[in-house]
Amino acid sequence: MTAAHSVFNEIAALLVLGALLGFIGQRLRQPLIVAFIVAGIVAGPDVLGVVSSAVHVQVLGELGVAVLLFLVGLKLDPGLLRTLGPVALATGS
Repeated sequence: MTAAHSVFNEIAALLVLGALLGFIGQRLRQPLIVAFIVAGIVAGPDVLGVVSSAVHVQVLGELGVAVLLFLVGLKLDPGLLRTLGPVALATGS
């Protein structure tokens, strides 16, 4: 099996595992982020060992975090930012 097929199989297995545990998490009325963290732990090298090419999965994870931060930024209320901005700036300083 070539390296491209291996990476594809790993990402496909991660997506299936994430969807399955996300569905189970929703049925148990848990936040999806908890189910996805559990999926990452289960897919890791210590439990099932699904992930062997850490570089490719790391890039996929960084892309996911960037998309998540973008979506959070879209839902950010400018009025709230104006109100809390000086307080957050003073606290951060």
